[in-house]
Formats: sequence, structure tokens, C-alpha cells
Amino acid sequence: MISKRTEEMTSFIVMDVLERANEMERKGIHIVHLEVGEPDFDTPACVKDAACRALEDGHTHYTHSLG
Repeated sequence: MISKRTEEMTSFIVMDVLERANEMERKGIHIVHLEVGEPDFDTPACVKDAACRALEDGHTHYTHSLG
């Protein structure tokens, strides 16, 4: 028996994004997946440098959950 409360549950937004990206890939569109998992390429040096600067400037808290 499954609780009626499960009917009120909504999906995790990242999974919605992943589903949409997968649909686009099936249509032949190249997608760089950043919604879940790890990218299959190294982080560019300019991104690493910007991240270090942000940390040094005190930007050490979470962003909004929607991005």
C-alpha cells in the first residue's frame, strides 16, 4: 500500500531539466550536461581562477536552489 501523501509529491527540478536535455539529445542536439553528475571535460583555467577569486572575496555561501 502506498501512502496518499505521495500524490502530493512533485519532482526534483533537476530531474525535469535532465529529462528535457535527454529529449533534445534524442533529436540530435548536442548537450553539455551540467544538471547532474560530472562533465566529461576538464574545468577551464579561467573558470578555476574565477572560482578562486570568488572564494577569496568571501563568496562562500550556497546560491539560490533554482540557480
